[in-house]
Amino acid sequence: MPRKRTIWERKMEIIDVVKLLKSAKIIALFSHINPDCDTIGSTLALRAFLQKAGKTVSCFCDGELKFDMGDLYSAEAINQDAELSSYDLTIAVDCAAEDRIGKYVTLFKKGRKTLCVDHHLQDRSYAMYNCIDPHSGATAELIWLIIKEYDLTFMDVNIASLLYTALVTDTGNFGFSNTGVRTLEIASSLLQYGIPNADISYKHFREIPFDTFKLKARVLSKAQFFEQNRIGILTFTKEDFVATGTSSANTSNLVNEIVNVAGVDIAVSITEVRPNGYKISVRTQGNVDANAIASVFGGGGHKNASGFMVNGFYGNVLDDILKACKDHL
Repeated sequence: MPRKRTIWERKMEIIDVVKLLKSAKIIALFSHINPDCDTIGSTLALRAFLQKAGKTVSCFCDGELKFDMGDLYSAEAINQDAELSSYDLTIAVDCAAEDRIGKYVTLFKKGRKTLCVDHHLQDRSYAMYNCIDPHSGATAELIWLIIKEYDLTFMDVNIASLLYTALVTDTGNFGFSNTGVRTLEIASSLLQYGIPNADISYKHFREIPFDTFKLKARVLSKAQFFEQNRIGILTFTKEDFVATGTSSANTSNLVNEIVNVAGVDIAVSITEVRPNGYKISVRTQGNVDANAIASVFGGGGHKNASGFMVNGFYGNVLDDILKACKDHL
């Protein structure tokens, strides 16, 4: 039985977004806090494309880029430009809620028109215009559809590589349940631009810096398991980062080491980002809903991958997370 189409899959809605882009001259793009490759890759791809279309484009992100993002094409452009008093259009890329824009939310609101392009379910809209499709495997899918409708002659290998990186990382190398037919069709289209797809997959799924390897070995040795090993917990402390010469930027994807253990249904990483302040990542298998767990703490994301921030003493934080996990087994 065909899945239900959303209004954002209809061409007319993409056409409206393109009209909005064509009417603007000065544009600012915003990635979400604790950035991943979908928000950064999609933002940089849209920036490069719009610049080729003759637009003045700046991009901002309230967060440190992880080690595997630093060599993305034009990554140095993030937060490079001066903030302006107003913009014709501001665009939140992959930001499910206003607070995901972080410290730049005030700047986002300086747009004469504001747009959100995202693939997460939203409780309520915060932008004047919204292009949202929760059936997309990544926000990069929507960026591709927008670019395709706008003018594909502006596409090049760098833009294609950014979009492919966003797609492949947000779908777990096309292994997560959010990978759909359209996801693979778009990936196939991007391959036609001669992108180094094998290098991209190696960079984001197999390569690991030596200091990250040390952090991985240290933290995995302290992994905790509960409920007959159905719940696994990884904890990254300030002491771990000091001992290995790393930071929270080196923790990307390490939680997957736990969720890949046979019998584990829920894997959680607890990362100390400040005294009594923690970034939480949740990964699940099968029908266990990571988004439902994260929503208990005001966070969210996807069915099998979500996250949130929490404050409190570590022992209390751990107890609260374990309770939420047990409630959703």
